[in-house]
Amino acid sequence: MDLVVISTANPERAAALYGARLGLDLSFDRTNRETGGRLMQFGVGDMLIEVMSNPSREADGKPDALWGIAWSVVDADAARARLAAGGRNVSDVKTGAKPGTRVFTLRDGTCNVPTLFVQYVAE
Repeated sequence: MDLVVISTANPERAAALYGARLGLDLSFDRTNRETGGRLMQFGVGDMLIEVMSNPSREADGKPDALWGIAWSVVDADAARARLAAGGRNVSDVKTGAKPGTRVFTLRDGTCNVPTLFVQYVAE
């Protein structure tokens, strides 16, 4: 497991829970000036809990929810081929948004939880 993504309607409450109450280290905290969305990352051992908020969700009062997960793989092409050979619906491997990554998405069998596979490559 590389990353768990939580969607929240209340980023301040989430920051207090994961940071102050649970004692996790906040390693990233950025607000998008255009959308007002906020993204925070908290380290947990070798993985991250990523908390994302969207101002359009903040008024709905819904509880925090699991939004997605990511798994680290050594070889994205091999992992994708293995899943495809097993009959899974997977995307093509592409360059990830984070520099130095290659990613693909598993589209089925995930209980409707977006699932990403990430290969970290040397730059």
